[in-house]
Amino acid sequence: MSIELDRERIVGGLEQIWAEWAEWADGLSDGGWETPSRCPGWTVQDNLAHIIGTEQMLQGHDAPEVEFPTAHLRNPIAEGNERWVESMRSLSGPEVLDLFRGISAERLGQLAAMSDEEIHKVGWSPIGEVAYLRFMHVRVYDSWLHLEDCREPLGHEPSAGGLPAQMSVDEVSTAAGYIIGKKGGAPEGSRVEVNLTGPVEAAIRVAVDGRASVVEAFDNGPTCTLSMSSHDWLALTGGRKDPLPLIDDGSVALGGDEALARQLAERLAFTI
Repeated sequence: MSIELDRERIVGGLEQIWAEWAEWADGLSDGGWETPSRCPGWTVQDNLAHIIGTEQMLQGHDAPEVEFPTAHLRNPIAEGNERWVESMRSLSGPEVLDLFRGISAERLGQLAAMSDEEIHKVGWSPIGEVAYLRFMHVRVYDSWLHLEDCREPLGHEPSAGGLPAQMSVDEVSTAAGYIIGKKGGAPEGSRVEVNLTGPVEAAIRVAVDGRASVVEAFDNGPTCTLSMSSHDWLALTGGRKDPLPLIDDGSVALGGDEALARQLAERLAFTI
């Protein structure tokens, strides 16, 4: 699966998820800001600081030289993220929110001012060398997932769907071959169908023929199936939840070759 580089849609998705973040965070208490999120070591405030830091990096700023915890970090990207987060830990939640409002407005203005040549220029991103606009699609997914990382621990209602949620499902779908084939270990000849039941509804099909690839349809029925909400799919592929309780309580339903389906369901996490 590939992402269509529709400038209006992608920039619109960023605008929507950043507005949703600001509106949601506006009424948080001090205790809300300090609540541990689904990301180990990060509070709700830290998640928003991470988004700010990434956008400042995209403006050309270097990560601050600060002392930061390293025990849980696995790669240079994670180290850079932690520098930005640590640099804002002395601020209050509302101060971080004010910074976010400022940087998000600046970035949307910069994106609007970019020429087509500039926004399609190929360069570095966490998913490899891609067009800048493609990187912005990843930014929608990252911003959406981190908001869910904060909503759930506070007992707030999750995303009801909409464009950023759909784009997040699309983003992960581009990696479904890797998730099912490489991470999950689906054997040669297998056909795996993942059914998302909502709020974003989708059927993601992966066929293993030499390598695992996303396909529109199978010639024959699937070897196994996994069915779950789009929230659980994005949480599991993002490494945010333990899959075993979700399998045990039926939130992740297994079909066909259940042994293979369980193996795959237990190995969905792929993000850095």
